Amino acid sequence: MNKPAHFFLFLFALGSIMLGLSFLSPKEKAQVGPFELGYYTPGELLGVLWQEDDSTKATLTTPKNAVLDALIEETDTFATPLLSKETELLPVVEPIILDTAIQLVDIKSFSPFFEALKRLSANSNSRVRILHFGDSQLEGDRITMQLRDAYQRRYGGTGFGYAALQPLVAPSSLAFQDAEGLTRKTVFGRRDTVFSDMKYGHLGSFTLVEPNDSGQYSGSIAFKKRNWGFRRARNFTTAKIHLEGNAPSVVQLLVADSVYSTRVFPAGEWTLALDVPTEDAFSLRIRSQQQVRVYGISFESPFGFHADNVAMRGASGMIFTKMNGPQFKASLEREAYDLIILQFGGNAVPYLKDEAHVGRFARALARQADYLKRLYPKAAFLFIGPSDMARKNGLAFESYPLLEELTDQLRNELLARGIAFWDLYDVMGGSGSMVDWVDAAPALAVRDYIHFTPKGASKVGASLVQALKALEDQYDAVIAAELMQAVPTPAQRLIDSTAHYKQMNQGTGAATVPVE
Repeated sequence: MNKPAHFFLFLFALGSIMLGLSFLSPKEKAQVGPFELGYYTPGELLGVLWQEDDSTKATLTTPKNAVLDALIEETDTFATPLLSKETELLPVVEPIILDTAIQLVDIKSFSPFFEALKRLSANSNSRVRILHFGDSQLEGDRITMQLRDAYQRRYGGTGFGYAALQPLVAPSSLAFQDAEGLTRKTVFGRRDTVFSDMKYGHLGSFTLVEPNDSGQYSGSIAFKKRNWGFRRARNFTTAKIHLEGNAPSVVQLLVADSVYSTRVFPAGEWTLALDVPTEDAFSLRIRSQQQVRVYGISFESPFGFHADNVAMRGASGMIFTKMNGPQFKASLEREAYDLIILQFGGNAVPYLKDEAHVGRFARALARQADYLKRLYPKAAFLFIGPSDMARKNGLAFESYPLLEELTDQLRNELLARGIAFWDLYDVMGGSGSMVDWVDAAPALAVRDYIHFTPKGASKVGASLVQALKALEDQYDAVIAAELMQAVPTPAQRLIDSTAHYKQMNQGTGAATVPVE
């Protein structure tokens, strides 16, 4: 039978061992692969109970600064301020200025998007479509959904756009469930090397329809509308399917066990649409005599604004040049995207070791974005930089030390290539902001100190809408100013008319023959 004294003795011994290790362990952390190994310092364990010797602390942590010492002495004694050359040469510490606007070199690089919005505003039977690539921060249609809904409320359109037939995380508006005979393949993450043609469609993934026991290729999946998410995203009328088969494929939408609509896809690669029932629950069935790849399904309306969310868990944005170029280009042109958004970089942050490594990664990622821009030059391009991320250092969380350097390097590389940049790190609040977002009430980020909560993602999405609207206002002002310069003033018209009159009366300079 344990006595209370034994228990407290055990705790005392354990505490003594832990405190002893804090004195004996090295102050610097050891690097093991991508991980840092270290132990708590006495100050971290004891907090305010631990006080270092003042002289030692000054020697270890505080560089000698005569001007600072003078200023401290001045504060203590209320003496007359010291005026010296050394004091006058002190650098002025500017407050940190956070740039939350979309940054670009030429605002006209966004004309494909803004002019498409103008056409849609003038003609509701036209379309505007954007494509939002990113990592796991976008899963579940996060961030994209706020952007989509804001523009659909302004310009019309319904549905949430393209998704994989077997998504890793379903969009918030529609549940994908009870999949049978379907296998997910992706170009990112662990790629299946059997498919050497690298044809993954513009979503970077496809769903493979598997053979059944009878040798026929058959797959099915059920859909159910959710009661959360945005209403317009749930009120789609069309299911547009992009697939490729070695033989004709029969695709059917069913309500319960009754066939609602059927479409036969010829052999080859096709994008065709089926009417969608108004019921909240329905299913899809695909049958073929040979293998079928489904590159994606889009729930949408025939006209209006559409935004496709493409979340690639674990991706760093280095996969676009690996994909089949002609097929990728054809997919982008078929959907006629007006704006393409890229949001990558966060997955590389924990592995960056120094500024040189940051520079190499930033250049490589910018080249991927530039490749997309050259592959499909008809769209405006926007890159969203990585959000703040925090790691544990002792007992406290702090931003990754090279994150700010990565943001700066990415900005420079992308702007030099004519690609707009939106600094999500600054939008969040800069260094240490991830900790603030985790500690907020309600929380804006989860306790992995990497990902947003739904409320945090909603805040980012709303901020992106505001930034795009501000850029659109600037664009309209630039175009209006150019039009004003192109229209001559009354005084200029008078000068032009006088010059034209004089030119008419001067003749052509040719000799004239008198008429007899």
